Amino acid sequence: MHKSLQQEQQLLQLKAEALRLKLLTNQLRRQQEQSSSGLLELASQLPKAGLVWRLANMPRKLRNKLLLGGALLAAIYLRF
Repeated sequence: MHKSLQQEQQLLQLKAEALRLKLLTNQLRRQQEQSSSGLLELASQLPKAGLVWRLANMPRKLRNKLLLGGALLAAIYLRF
């Protein structure tokens, strides 16, 4: 019986070490993601950054029509 208790204790120690290493790995991953995504977070905080990017990549005629329409709507809104 004494030998089985030692084996059980060793098994529990190995499980605890595996869990500790897993937690450490997750913590390091989170730190790495936070440090590498600093510029990405800054860009995502810009208001409507996705809309601006899509507008910049549109064909010129469509982009100009949308910009003109937006400017007219803004002028109408500001007038009233």
